[in-house]
Amino acid sequence: MMKRTQKSLAKGAAILAGMGFVSKIIGAVYTIATTYIVGTHGMSYYTTAFPVYTFLLAISSAGLPVAISKMVSERVALNDYKAAHAVFRKSTKAMAGIGLVTTILMMILSRPIASVLGRPDASLTIMAIAPSLFFVAIISAFRGYFQGMRQMMPTAVSQVIEQVCKAGAGLLLAWLWIDKGEIYAAAGAILGITVSEVFAFLYLIVRYRVRIADFKTNVMSDYHADLTKSIGKKLVYLATPIVVGACAMPLVQLADTAIITNTLNSMKSIMLFGEEVLLNPKIVDSLFSLLTAYVNPVINMPAVFSLALAVSLVPSISASKARGDLRGISNKAGIGLKLSMLIGLPCAAGLYLLSTPIVHLLFVGLKGDNLIIAGNLMGIMAISVLFLTILQTMTGILQGLGKTYLPVINLFIGIGVKILISIFFIRVPEINIRGAAYGTVACYAIAALLDVICVIKYANARPRVLHDFIKPLLATAGMGLVVYLMMPHVASGEYSRLTTIGVILIAVALYVLFTFLFGAINQEDTEYLPGGKRITSAMIRLGIWKREVVREDEPK
Repeated sequence: MMKRTQKSLAKGAAILAGMGFVSKIIGAVYTIATTYIVGTHGMSYYTTAFPVYTFLLAISSAGLPVAISKMVSERVALNDYKAAHAVFRKSTKAMAGIGLVTTILMMILSRPIASVLGRPDASLTIMAIAPSLFFVAIISAFRGYFQGMRQMMPTAVSQVIEQVCKAGAGLLLAWLWIDKGEIYAAAGAILGITVSEVFAFLYLIVRYRVRIADFKTNVMSDYHADLTKSIGKKLVYLATPIVVGACAMPLVQLADTAIITNTLNSMKSIMLFGEEVLLNPKIVDSLFSLLTAYVNPVINMPAVFSLALAVSLVPSISASKARGDLRGISNKAGIGLKLSMLIGLPCAAGLYLLSTPIVHLLFVGLKGDNLIIAGNLMGIMAISVLFLTILQTMTGILQGLGKTYLPVINLFIGIGVKILISIFFIRVPEINIRGAAYGTVACYAIAALLDVICVIKYANARPRVLHDFIKPLLATAGMGLVVYLMMPHVASGEYSRLTTIGVILIAVALYVLFTFLFGAINQEDTEYLPGGKRITSAMIRLGIWKREVVREDEPK
């Protein structure tokens, strides 16, 4: 029974991770294509509205789906489908109410919000995205219900539908409205998000109708009033720490929007390439857009791997905790730290060494000084990839241990430091927009360090310097050295896109080779990676690894 449950959890995590990766790729293509249509200045309006949306989205839907999923799964485990459906029906009404309120607030306050963020003209893009909050809130209730029923496919498919429709509708509207001006093009691009949520909502409605017919007699009868009273209280109790944590990063983005725009607008000039440049609103918008619309999406792409790792670790560590397997918890926490290093180190090194070539590869319309500035920002932000990977993995471990508030507190400490660093360094003319990048690196570094300390304390993890740090570092260094030696060839071709792609493919192949040569990864590690079983099977067939008869987390 336990092995069947573990397989179910692993399969569910694999489905979400796989579809999440597909969604991330589609989202990246959409962002890149949008920047090409809308332009650097127009993207400043887009990236002003998006943090406002993600902040309200975190309030309306981030924590409740997890809480709904947990409550539904508890009832399903007892074969009490009537109670599980009661949770879904009550939570759907609550989510619809929250979504409606946040939509109305965002519509009414669009202009004041845009003014506070230093970009009054962005009110149109804020209004364009507001209706999506209503649909997202209800969608979250459906996803929580399906996940609680151990059906991950509806959530995964709806996420892909969101990305495909967002890309299709957003790019089409941006292209149709570009003649009206950059503001309208940005509004069209962001209106695609609202359209995508409508289609995802319709899909989940259909899936729900099909599913409910399978066990109609079990769920459609009346349920007790005392049950409905307890549902609301438990939802709030379970969701609150997750909502608070989910609001943290949107708050960082909002703070960045307000700090960067208002600080630069208060300055008369900055230093760029050793020359004084007089500031005006268009230059400020361009600098803001280069960081938020061009660099940040690329930096966040490796997060799909660490998120998949975190998804795998949460149920695994929770199961070990339920069995009182302290050794298993310690072992898995150590593996999580090692894997976060194996993921974060090469991504950070690659983005640092190939910062400008990668920007040039992805964003066709970015040239001249803007390309150089974006490349410099990418080089700084690349360092944050390692800390973000560790942060997300450690958060998964702490959540599995039931310490949900600790990563939230640690992240808010990091945010406080980021705000102070950003404000101080942006005001330095020679640093300007790079100050915001320094602040983000400091935020993730501090939060990740605090999370590691908490994992060592509560999971009794004992990091092994050689296996967890030295070996991944050696594999990354070997890859990085080869890339560094190839850099003159990339530069001599004026960042030729084909050359950059070739160097990236060589770097990936070399890193995989070096991880095995230095013994940086073993059979136990791959169990927590997406597609890990296939990797293990391939290595056993090649005779590199021996088949393990007994796994450490299985009963002996």
